[in-house]
Order: sequence, then C-alpha cells, then structure tokens
Amino acid sequence: MFHNQTKQKGNLLIMSIVVMVAIGYLSLNLLKVETSNSDTVSKEVLGTQAWFLAHSGAEWGLVQLFPLVVSGAEHSICDGVARNPNMTLTNSGCSQNPSVVCEKSTVSYHGETIQYFQIKSTAICGSGANKVMRVQEVWAKEIN
Repeated sequence: MFHNQTKQKGNLLIMSIVVMVAIGYLSLNLLKVETSNSDTVSKEVLGTQAWFLAHSGAEWGLVQLFPLVVSGAEHSICDGVARNPNMTLTNSGCSQNPSVVCEKSTVSYHGETIQYFQIKSTAICGSGANKVMRVQEVWAKEIN
C-alpha cells in the first residue's frame, strides 16, 4: 500500500491550528486562576492587617478603661461614643484608624452591683473590591 502524498497536503496546518487553539484556551484558564489567587492573597494580607489593627484598638480601649495609675475603671470612656485612637498606619493597606466603642452594663446579683464593659473595635483596610473589615470585641468586669 502506497499513500498518495498529494491528498495529505494541509493536514499539518489543521492540526497546528487545533493545537494552538487548545493551548490558548488552557492559557486563558491558567490566567484566570492566577488572577483569582492574587486577589485571595491580597484580601488575606489586608484581613490580617485589619485584624491586628482591631486588636490594637481593643487594647487601647482597655488601657483607657483601666489606666495604670488609677484604681478601678474609668467609667467616662464607656458612653457608647465611637472613638478613633491615633495609630500610625505607615506602609500598610489600612488608611484609617480603628473605631473603638465602649458600653457599660450594670447587673445586680444577690444584692451586689456588678459593672461589665464591652469594648468593640472595628478596623477597615483596603479599598474598592479589596476592602476588608475586622471586628474584635472584649468584655471586662470591674472588681470591687
């Protein structure tokens, strides 16, 4: 059996087009996956920064509530008003200070009045589609 060479002209051209289309399709899908991974990593980094900033805000609230030089709690800080402590935010994705709110609750238990304090710190990092918010809440109890 002999093959006729003149009838097989053009097969290589069709095969090369099919291979190029398949490689192009795979390349586009790989590009989509890589872009998605990049967004995920950006949001993870911003989320960690926001978490630590919210944690710092909660610690700031505790220091304001229980100053080192004063015995007992400083009740005037727990009025439900949002405060924004001035924290240095250089070289981070966080462009604003955390918002710290302290609220006081009074509970009577067996004739004894107990003061509870809720400190809620909210931090926002990033912008646009990569905006991430983290909230930390701390409860404290005044000991008499």
